[in-house]
Amino acid sequence: MSKPLKAEPQRIVVLTRAGLGDAVYVIPALRALRRRFPAAHITVITGDRGYPLLERCPYLDQLTLRHLGHGVRGKLQEILRLHRGRFDLAVILDTSDEKTLHTFLAGIPYRAGGVKKRFARLLTHPFVLSPDAHQINDLCKGVVATLGCEVSDWRFELFPAPEARQTALEKLHATGWRGQRPLIGVNPGASAPNKQWFPDRFAQLVDALRKSGMEVVLLGAPSDMEQVNAILSAVHHPPRTLAGQLNLDELIHCLSELDLLVSGDTGPSHLAGAVGTPVVALFGPSRAAHYAPLGSPHIVIDRSHLCAPTCSFWTCRGDNRACMRSITVAEVLEAVNQLLEHASNFSKP
Repeated sequence: MSKPLKAEPQRIVVLTRAGLGDAVYVIPALRALRRRFPAAHITVITGDRGYPLLERCPYLDQLTLRHLGHGVRGKLQEILRLHRGRFDLAVILDTSDEKTLHTFLAGIPYRAGGVKKRFARLLTHPFVLSPDAHQINDLCKGVVATLGCEVSDWRFELFPAPEARQTALEKLHATGWRGQRPLIGVNPGASAPNKQWFPDRFAQLVDALRKSGMEVVLLGAPSDMEQVNAILSAVHHPPRTLAGQLNLDELIHCLSELDLLVSGDTGPSHLAGAVGTPVVALFGPSRAAHYAPLGSPHIVIDRSHLCAPTCSFWTCRGDNRACMRSITVAEVLEAVNQLLEHASNFSKP
């Protein structure tokens, strides 16, 4: 049972997960909080990957990068920072025992968050996430709902710099693209190695798409260049590439220009969903029900049932990444064609 708020909170701190994709689902939660508490000062504490996506979000007053130092000293410093903030409500968009404990020890009187294990009783407004629920979106929605926030109009929105659209288009045109459709983005990277499909499979997919008359552009962060270069070395019909060339704002505008994105379980797939671009998502060690992109019609190829019970995103204890290896080029190509046939933005101008 949630503890009733005795007064409208004046200072709210929102603690989020660290990922880029996580931040996509934080934004509608912040909008709901702002509407529920219009006069409150809202501070968001987030990780370095999600920080840039929230910089222009109009629903917060202050954005802070979470600096959690090493060991006990780092944890004590975070508790002290929270205490000095004089917050009267903590909104924990996570199932984190650590964040729950830190906000309690900081003396924040009201604490809403997802229930995990040891410190659930420290939450004044607990939310129990269903085992089959989306682990990010449904958590964010459920936590703010415990505070009386309206969530019936839950929708996604991003705030890239408007001027970045022009530079994104200039970079896309510099590859030789002149508006030919359909334009398919291929994002081979992922936040963990076991989430990645294989470069030779991506190369075969690119060749098949190009032979079908589709325009293909490779995307990726600088950290994905090894994967991207392996694909470029293996293809017979080279795609256009913007890998390593776009900042986050340009990437968002580029994703909105695509007719479809092929991607693993990683941040850009969630960005694409948020801007209305359909996604063919490739899932291995992570369950699609928990982490699939939302917001647009998508096709998710989910092989998480093939993972060994002890597998993780970083460690495969099964049969040589059998989950990702079982995804064939033919079924990805079929999914692309099926999604393009039904996608409302197939005929983008």
